[in-house]
Amino acid sequence: MKKKILLLGSTGSIGKATLEIIEHEKDSLEIFGLACKGSIDLLNEQIQKFKPKYICVYDKSQTDKINFDKTKIFTGIAGMKELVAMDYAIVVNALPGSIGLEPTIEALKCQKTIALANKESLVMAGRIIRKLLKGNPNQLIPVDSEHSALHQLLQAIPRKELKTMIITASGGPFRNHKKDDLKKIRPEEALNHPTWKMGQKITLDSATLMNKGLEVIEARWLFDVEPSRIKVLVHPESILHGIVELTDNSLMAYMACPDMKIPIAYALNASQRLPLPVNRVSFEEMATLSFFAPDMDKFPSLRLAYNALASGDSALIVLNTANEVVSEAFIQGKICFTDIPRIVEDALEHHTMQSEIEDIDTVLELHNWAIIYTANKLRNLLR
Repeated sequence: MKKKILLLGSTGSIGKATLEIIEHEKDSLEIFGLACKGSIDLLNEQIQKFKPKYICVYDKSQTDKINFDKTKIFTGIAGMKELVAMDYAIVVNALPGSIGLEPTIEALKCQKTIALANKESLVMAGRIIRKLLKGNPNQLIPVDSEHSALHQLLQAIPRKELKTMIITASGGPFRNHKKDDLKKIRPEEALNHPTWKMGQKITLDSATLMNKGLEVIEARWLFDVEPSRIKVLVHPESILHGIVELTDNSLMAYMACPDMKIPIAYALNASQRLPLPVNRVSFEEMATLSFFAPDMDKFPSLRLAYNALASGDSALIVLNTANEVVSEAFIQGKICFTDIPRIVEDALEHHTMQSEIEDIDTVLELHNWAIIYTANKLRNLLR
């Protein structure tokens, strides 16, 4: 019997890579349902090719454009939560940004196995998710390449032997820029990643190093590790994805070509590795592997993420939400590249701190507050 897959975020880069894996393993995997935020033309192509049983779109007004049985189309977050509660084998959450949070929570409450590519779920509600996972940690499988790497490395060692974990970063397209030149960066430059082909938001986050900050927060909750034991190392070649340092000061590293199909297939196949149509690492053709400490003065978003972890749960929600709002403003050409961390830091300084948050309603209230506060800040700045 084929394993049924519910794919949230089917039209994004992770979603498209997931469908490539499902097509490659069509004898054992099949699509149960597709959900997306936009790109209806691409969704229609996916419907024709993969024949899902159900569809969900974020915007209800888009349903008339979908070539599908209208009685089997769900809409909005409520529709995604309803779809998540149905009967299938595994849900892949590749939704962009904070809209992925509630489907993640619903999936865990329904005891579903979830392949998580939506890091914002753990950033905003890590404490809640850890509580839902208590007693069943294998219910959540990370899909981010770095967290998949660390997850696999940790399977090979007793937990007591772990000293630190290291997440690698490409450094983005501006690693060698002078600090004063960052203010002049245009959106099209920031959206041109040197290694990975991703959506606009995550590509911009990679350029600011906010993506790596979010991944540090994700790792803190995913692996239940103190923030001081999670390090970031800039590695432009993106061959080493995760490293664990052991108590005897030895290191174990996970290496692979930068291709998201590798961690996606690992998650879909219940932590089994199967042959894949992806490139191999060729040491003979590799000139060098380089490593650098991240420059948190030039790229303060990473520093803001560590500070938010030290401050408490509310700061993590505000960090994520404010960053989403200002990132969109930068992509639209309304603010400078260097305004992004500056406005996020302002939102962090003006919110009411809460150290531990254990209910989703409070998370959503803070999320909404941060949207309003940051939007007002932008309006005042642009007058």
